Amino acid sequence: MNCKHKTKCFIILPILVLSVLMTGCYENAWENHATQDKLLKSDLVEAIGSKAELSTFLSMLKKTGYDELLKTSNEFTVFAPTNAAWSGVDTSNVDVMRKLVGSLIVYKFYATDNENLYKSIKSVNGKNIFYEPNTQTFNGAKIITADVRSANGIIHITDKIVERKNNIWEYLSGNSDYLQSQYIKSLNDSVMDPEKSVAIGVNAEGNIKYDTIWKNINNFLQKYPLDIEDSVFTYIVVENDGFNTLYNKYKNYFQMGTPAQTDSITRFNVCQDFVIRGIVDITLSDTLTDVDGVKIPVKNAIIQSTYNASNGRVYIIKESNIRLKDKIKPIIIQGENYNKASDANYVFTRYKRWAQGERDIVLSCSESQSDSLWRKVPLAPDIVVKKDSVASKTYVINSGLIANVTNFYIEYKTNVNSANYDIYYVAYDDIADHFDPTYTSFGVYKVIQKLFISLPGKDPLKYGNIPDINGVVNKNGVVNNYLGDSRCFVGEDLAGVHKETKLKQWSLVTGTQLIESANTSTDSGIMAVTKTGTLTIWLCNTARSNAARNQGLLFLDYIKLVPRITEE
Repeated sequence: MNCKHKTKCFIILPILVLSVLMTGCYENAWENHATQDKLLKSDLVEAIGSKAELSTFLSMLKKTGYDELLKTSNEFTVFAPTNAAWSGVDTSNVDVMRKLVGSLIVYKFYATDNENLYKSIKSVNGKNIFYEPNTQTFNGAKIITADVRSANGIIHITDKIVERKNNIWEYLSGNSDYLQSQYIKSLNDSVMDPEKSVAIGVNAEGNIKYDTIWKNINNFLQKYPLDIEDSVFTYIVVENDGFNTLYNKYKNYFQMGTPAQTDSITRFNVCQDFVIRGIVDITLSDTLTDVDGVKIPVKNAIIQSTYNASNGRVYIIKESNIRLKDKIKPIIIQGENYNKASDANYVFTRYKRWAQGERDIVLSCSESQSDSLWRKVPLAPDIVVKKDSVASKTYVINSGLIANVTNFYIEYKTNVNSANYDIYYVAYDDIADHFDPTYTSFGVYKVIQKLFISLPGKDPLKYGNIPDINGVVNKNGVVNNYLGDSRCFVGEDLAGVHKETKLKQWSLVTGTQLIESANTSTDSGIMAVTKTGTLTIWLCNTARSNAARNQGLLFLDYIKLVPRITEE
């Protein structure tokens, strides 16, 4: 260049260079703008097809049929792996690929500025995708190109394939080395699906024939849905030696009719004790509480492996020696939660602030009791009052509604373990007219009530004919009581006293089943349950008298059954 004015020359050259650069920038910006406009008019399949680095993913969409889904008017978010991400993946199995590709597509539109993207989101095949903030990955995959928009959704290009996580049950099913997995899997059962099975005619016997569709059921998974993607749990698997330790500790408290039944229910209970709601880091706690309220010790637990599932987390640990007293716990039966009664019209539920659950029940009846009373004034030649007069008083709840039924019962049912139990209850008579602790006007009503019991697997309690020694038949005698017709548990206390009362065995008068005498043996307070299952209890009146209209009152806040646990 031949320039007479060098200063002008130096000014012109930078301007020309800048002009060229600016022209290039405008052209690139326009190109990007034009490309984006074109993508916004394309469906997701077309948008993916426009990206050379997504050609393998596009072929997988077509192979599995998911390309047709992405052409619909629904809105989707797609995690699209680059071609390099598919290296080493066997893409020949269509069923496997369908499960994998279905985990990369999410209903709804989630751009990277949407905070919901970084919570758990669900793919179209039901699998959850979790964001890990420490690695900034989605089930192990990192977004390298974000927010590529199309007419019906958005694409996030990822460096790896978003991992299709197994749910907890899928993971356990594939790990059959563990006794927990083996047992839960053994509960699988196929049953006919009546909704999907098709009637195809009638057989020679006149019964409908079906093209039967079978569905799998599993009693454990029905109670603890470790196979459901919408339910999030942490499940702990203990290695087999740890499982057997718990099994041997539990089995005496889960005795059933046969060894096979005992074995099954014991294994079921070991397995159920490790289901924890939500995703929990067990390294942060000394003790966890499972969904049934059992405490699981995990302090210094030896973790063999961890698996982050699509619906939670699985830990494999060496052992967790759950204490028996945390497993076999006291049972509280609320008075108002009765199953049935001789006549429920006479059973009143009361609102009481002092009661557990703020409710108790009473039976509307009456009873006459005699008490020794203090004289109101001294009788000559005495100069002080004496406690030597006897008076009778009838105690009632509602004089207009009297349950005239011998052994009026209120029935309760509860599940118990094969164990020895102590029985307590709170039967608080707080009616002011029922207690005069000064004994100047009348005495104190003695709250005496009977408990009859039928054990799991035995004939139920019922009314039956019980003759007395003279042959007179009591048609409302209680039969099938596990202690026989002439013995039951009895609770006795005084009106106006609010406390837990321990029940003990008493002998009953033959025929009438009125109380006779307390059993003084050392085991008189024990209810011995030999089989796990449903226990039936009848709370009955008619303890001291079976006179018409004076059979006896009943009160109950709650019954408590306390197991005698002899080991930790």
